[in-house]
Amino acid sequence: MHRVTSIFPNFAVMKQKVYAFDFDGTITKRDTFVEFLRFTAGTRRTAWAFLLFSPILILMKLRLYPNWKAKQQMFSWFFRGMEIEDFNNHCREFAVANRKLLRRKIVDVLEEALRAGVKVIIVSASIENWVKPFFSRYGDKVQVSCTRIDVRDGKITGKFLTKNCYGKEKVKRIDRAFPHRGTYELTAFGDSSGDKAMLDYADVKVWRGKNIPSLENIDTSGGADIDADMSMKSLASGHQSFFGEVLRFALVGIAATLLQIGIYNLLVGFMNFALANTIAYLLSFIFNYFASTRFTFKVKSTTRRGLGFTFAHVVNYLLQTVVLALFIHIGWNERLAQLPMFAICVPVNFILVRFFLTKDKTKSDRQR
Repeated sequence: MHRVTSIFPNFAVMKQKVYAFDFDGTITKRDTFVEFLRFTAGTRRTAWAFLLFSPILILMKLRLYPNWKAKQQMFSWFFRGMEIEDFNNHCREFAVANRKLLRRKIVDVLEEALRAGVKVIIVSASIENWVKPFFSRYGDKVQVSCTRIDVRDGKITGKFLTKNCYGKEKVKRIDRAFPHRGTYELTAFGDSSGDKAMLDYADVKVWRGKNIPSLENIDTSGGADIDADMSMKSLASGHQSFFGEVLRFALVGIAATLLQIGIYNLLVGFMNFALANTIAYLLSFIFNYFASTRFTFKVKSTTRRGLGFTFAHVVNYLLQTVVLALFIHIGWNERLAQLPMFAICVPVNFILVRFFLTKDKTKSDRQR
């Protein structure tokens, strides 16, 4: 425990240590919400759900739609009406089958802390039902405070019983578990903007597992910031990078869309609307690919990225054709029907294109 100088020269107060861990991306290698959906529903159904909810997810990323509401709507789509017993069985099976998701280095830190008598709490926006089984081996030595789901008559309602454990809510959960803040020394482990409030609240900040403090040598006089500057800069840089991509994508998208609209309107008077849209789409596609690699995401053009970009646009083209035909079928004018088509398809296209062009981004790409 950390020794703090008392007002009495011959005595010292021993502070209890508390370690607060985020779960997704901190203890685990990636987000478990998506992994759990894939585990229970399969990759195809999960991918289809992300396409359906893509407009909401884009708005969430742009902070125009509440994080908790988007998450709750997706959760409800998958699990509303399921027996809670079946759901909990899925959760236990998921934890057993996915130990590989855990970061060994962070788990070692957690176990070392338990051996040293440190109080440990997991605070996460993930659903408590599937987070808890990952820590069942530690019994009540590890507290788990996550998002809880509503259950009525043994069935999941699709709603959250508690606030999504994100941002300031994480601080509230820590306060409830350890109410006398001045009596303990708090070390927080996080990796995203959702952990910022918790990191700011802590005596010691650990960002993405870097510079983990020794249990014997933590000096919190005045409040220690372990990698705090790096964490906040990285956080700010991440936001700037994402919003820069969104802005550039919008500019390229507007240019490509205007090109497609112009060509479509030139041709639709001479041929079938589907053929006119196909030709316009292909020409717009060629422009879009080179603008997306060189300007939007600033990556090198490679065969893999070209194939990924093509796949994303095949999906987008099929979606555009279906949506366009649907709105024309229900009575929209052939020219005006493009408006709802773009409103639905553009957010979907952004997610797919960004995924395929940036998932293997290299150091040389980042230096461009």
